[in-house]
Amino acid sequence: MVDGLFGVIEALTVPELNRRTELETTIERGLQTFVDVGLALMEIRDTRLYRADYGTFEDYCRERWGWTRQRANQLIASADVVSNLEMTTIVVKPSTESQARPLAPLSPDLQRDVWREAVDTAPNGKVTAAHVQGVVDRMTQPEPRPMAHVGQNSGESEWYTPQPFIEAARLVMGAIDLDPASSDIANTVVDAAAYFTAQDDGLSQNWYGRVWMNPPYAQPLVSQFCAKLRDEYDAGDVNSAIVLVNNATETAWFQRIIGAASAVCFPLARVKFWAPDRVAAPLQGQAVVYLGDNPALFIREFATFGWCARVV
Repeated sequence: MVDGLFGVIEALTVPELNRRTELETTIERGLQTFVDVGLALMEIRDTRLYRADYGTFEDYCRERWGWTRQRANQLIASADVVSNLEMTTIVVKPSTESQARPLAPLSPDLQRDVWREAVDTAPNGKVTAAHVQGVVDRMTQPEPRPMAHVGQNSGESEWYTPQPFIEAARLVMGAIDLDPASSDIANTVVDAAAYFTAQDDGLSQNWYGRVWMNPPYAQPLVSQFCAKLRDEYDAGDVNSAIVLVNNATETAWFQRIIGAASAVCFPLARVKFWAPDRVAAPLQGQAVVYLGDNPALFIREFATFGWCARVV
């Protein structure tokens, strides 16, 4: 069989079809335990058991289960965490996905160390997701040391995005509902339906809808804004977002935001930001990070700026 978009569709063998049925039964039961669901999804993804009926794993998750790719990957990552912890002598294991989720970005060894510490220090023996996140934050806090300039950028924050990037973002998302790190001047170009200025304190506000964000590059603001966006996206309050930041791939804040992304663009040239009285390009290159369910459209619209790829 040939599909016009994806080429030849490879049929499943009888054993593969039987195995997919078993895995989907596990998912439908569901939902008894997030670990079983996550491991079933992982096997379907890694062995491409969706291929006879769906072009991509993302299509499969959306059409078969009504989940976004991001949600499926959360379940897979959390199940992977528990599988890793099964190899330890720790008796208590995560009983909910929310307990396991903060451990997902960590290395396997660090997952074990953090979970052991979380269990040992849990107030009244109750390991909550918030407690696990607190232990993660404490144990991954870097030692004071000289850092790359993008790691502790303390320069001016009042630089605004050139219009071509804004228009591409609008084409991808359909509209911009919110810019949480903006100003009256910046919104003359962004034209978001709502925006928060420094005086509004965007970090204390509720975020929602389709978000454009060019956060302040000064620390700790860039870390705080990226963490806030990740939290709002994971919670489902933000349904898509495009973020323009330094390509600081070595930093914890970049790793956190890219962990929720479905696509990314690295512009070929440094972005020429503007201010009312001048235009300038920063010393560091940039990255445009997309959180959403249409990475193909993002790549099509942003390919004009530089190298783009899906994040898997």
